[in-house]
Amino acid sequence: MKITFCVPGISRKPVGGEKVIYEFANRLSSNGNEVTIAAMSRDIFKKTKLPLMVRLAIYRIAIRIKLIPSWFNLSNKVKVDVISSYEAENFKNSDFIVATAVDTALPVYKLPNEKGEKVYLIQGYENWNYSNLYVNKTYSLGMKNIVISRWLQKIVQNYDHNKTYFIPNAIDTNMFYPIIPTSQRSKHTIGLLYHKGKFKGLKYAFDALNVVHQKYPDLVVMMFGAPKRPNVPKWYEYYSNISSKEVNLLYNKCSIFLCASIKEGFGLTGAESMAAGCALVSTKYKGVFEYAEDNYNALLTDIKDSKGLAENIMKLFEDDKKRISIANNGVKSIQDRTWDRTIKEFEKILLSK
Repeated sequence: MKITFCVPGISRKPVGGEKVIYEFANRLSSNGNEVTIAAMSRDIFKKTKLPLMVRLAIYRIAIRIKLIPSWFNLSNKVKVDVISSYEAENFKNSDFIVATAVDTALPVYKLPNEKGEKVYLIQGYENWNYSNLYVNKTYSLGMKNIVISRWLQKIVQNYDHNKTYFIPNAIDTNMFYPIIPTSQRSKHTIGLLYHKGKFKGLKYAFDALNVVHQKYPDLVVMMFGAPKRPNVPKWYEYYSNISSKEVNLLYNKCSIFLCASIKEGFGLTGAESMAAGCALVSTKYKGVFEYAEDNYNALLTDIKDSKGLAENIMKLFEDDKKRISIANNGVKSIQDRTWDRTIKEFEKILLSK
C-alpha cells in the first residue's frame, strides 16, 4: 500500500503525538508499505531575510540529512516531503492519505481522490486552538475516523456518519522496560514530564511535590522535557531533549512516576513509565483510564487535586509492598500493548469497506 501521513509540521523537539505518527510510519514501511510523511513547512528561518523558497529548500535539506527530527530515529525507508501549502500538486498519489491533526483534517478532505482514500487518525480532542464546533465538524467530514482511546471514540461517533474505528495506543516494550527491579530503586525518587501546556497540570504536580518534600527532605524529582531547565528547586534534576533510551534509564531510577494531567487523549509517559517498572500516581484525566486501574496498577486522584496526589505519593513511600505491587502490575498491564498488534489492526482498518 502507498500511505501518506499529512502532518502540520516536524518538531525539532520530542512531541508525544508526533512520536506516535513516526512509529506508525516506521513500522508500516517495515511491513512493505510505501510510506510518505507530508509535512507543512514550519518556517524555522523566518527571522532571516532569506526568500521563502530558499528557506523551504534549506528546510528540506535539513530533513534529508536527519537534523529534523533528530530526537526520533525515522527509518530511511520513510519518505519525507516538505510542503508549503495544501495544494494537490504538493501531494503524491497514494492509496490512503491520513490526516493526523485537526489542522490537517479539512485540507486532507479537500484533496482529490487520486491522492488517496481519506483517513483521520485522532489522538486527542484538539480544541485548544479551535472551537468545539469546528473540531466536531472535522469528525463529520466522511473520512475513515480512527481513534486511539475509547473515550475519544464515544465523542467522535456522535458526529461520524460512518463507523468510528478504535485501535489501542501501543508502547514499545523493547524500548521501555525494567532494568532495575522496583524493590532496588531509590524509594524517594519521582519521575515527572515537564511541558508548558496548561493541560499537563504541572502547577498541581509542583504543589504536590512541595508538600511531599516537606515531609521527605531527601526527595529527588527527575524531570525531563523539551524546553530548557525551568525555574524549579535544586532537588529537581532536569534533563532536556533526551533520547527514548535515556528516558527509559531515567524511569528505571524512579520508584514513582507522577502525572497531573487535566486533559489528554492517552498520556504516553504514564504508560511508558509503567512499562519501565514505575508505580504510577496520576490524576483521573480521561486518557489515563485506557491503561490505568486505581489501586491495581496505579493510584489515581481527582484532577487538580494537589493534596490527593501528595497523599498517594506518601502512601507508596510508606508502604513498600503496595508500591512494588502497583509497579509490577503496571509492567504486566502494558505487555499486551504491542506495536505489532496495533499496526495489524491499522492495516486491517485501512483495507476494510
